[in-house]
Amino acid sequence: MMIWSLLQSVFHYWLHMTEYQQYKDVVRLITREISGELTVEESEELLAWVNSDPGNKALYNRIKSSENFRLRNMEYEQVDVAGGWDQVDLLIYKRARANKFRQVFGYAAAVLLLLIVVGGLYFYEAGHGQGSGKQAEVASIVPGKAKAILVLDDGKTVLLDSLNRLSFTEKDGTLIEKGKQSLSYSKNAGHTIDPDVYNTIKIPRGGEYNLILADGTRIYLNAESQLRYPVQFSGNTREVELTGEAYFEVARNADKPFIVKTNGMDIEVLGTSFNLNAYLNTGKVFTTLVEGRVKINKQGSSDTWLLKPDEQATFDLAIGQAEIKKVNVGLYTAWKDGYFSFYDNRLEDIMMTLTRWYSAEVVYRDSSVKDLQFSGSLDRYDNINKFLDIIKSTGKVKIEVKGNTILFSE
Repeated sequence: MMIWSLLQSVFHYWLHMTEYQQYKDVVRLITREISGELTVEESEELLAWVNSDPGNKALYNRIKSSENFRLRNMEYEQVDVAGGWDQVDLLIYKRARANKFRQVFGYAAAVLLLLIVVGGLYFYEAGHGQGSGKQAEVASIVPGKAKAILVLDDGKTVLLDSLNRLSFTEKDGTLIEKGKQSLSYSKNAGHTIDPDVYNTIKIPRGGEYNLILADGTRIYLNAESQLRYPVQFSGNTREVELTGEAYFEVARNADKPFIVKTNGMDIEVLGTSFNLNAYLNTGKVFTTLVEGRVKINKQGSSDTWLLKPDEQATFDLAIGQAEIKKVNVGLYTAWKDGYFSFYDNRLEDIMMTLTRWYSAEVVYRDSSVKDLQFSGSLDRYDNINKFLDIIKSTGKVKIEVKGNTILFSE
């Protein structure tokens, strides 16, 4: 049971996402080094981390020790995974006092790093050993990449899934430049603004793309999303239309509020960072505020809701009302930083998120498993098999992969 007492400290640390992500990056580097996949640039990054602190070097040497791997794997074999997972579910809700957190912070982070690296290698070896056929099946489920379709005002389309840079102009003279994974608009100096010139960017399943509007607002678009916007903003407001999910970093302009229209709602901001999840098949719109202020207006009604940082509004489309609560915003913005993070989410909701990105299909042989709840994280560009292995290890559900279809049963 010692391993679960260590996890108690680790999960107090879990909610501090910035520090967690830093250690998660180191985990990735050490894992790649051990598996022989480390690039020159990554090797330099890892070396800099190791040499930055004596504690880092000691931890690194301990992780790389073959004896440590042998002993740790013996511990894994003795752990009651199903029972332990239930304990983690309970522990993750508990909050440590501030002074207690400061005492265990460094040690908990080190333990987290050690457990994740060794655990990750454990799953890696299990999947690759003995010519496993399971790994070959999952190989057809690949992560998404930067790709999109741009629809110009005259209806012409431009594919944005190549790495080639290019630039072109809209009919009002606006310069559009395509980078490796983003699209940016520049003001059309010397031209008259035409308020009727609109572009639409469509992100397919298994895609993502970044966009910088003419006012400097940056938008991260998730898979299966669509944004319609003017190439130049005229009038007293800046209005765009969204379906799907996007993270907005809105350029501040007190004279021109930025308004996102979606599913019968208007989200109004000035200079703000927030995540908007408005997929049509969920029946709800989730607005999660990172910084600034947001006002949510129900179209055709005087109903409004105000959000403060670290708050989320869940708007139920069926009843036309919103519920506001405090949340850990990192859980809802993780996707734009390159990873998925789930906390007590239903299996069906988790897989709906993952399959948009991995372009996979899901079959539930027993509908009861849809409501099982899980917590965990996954590098957005990693093999989905790693996350499926974690779910399977709980003993709560059986998983089978056939081609790009994932089957769940009791």
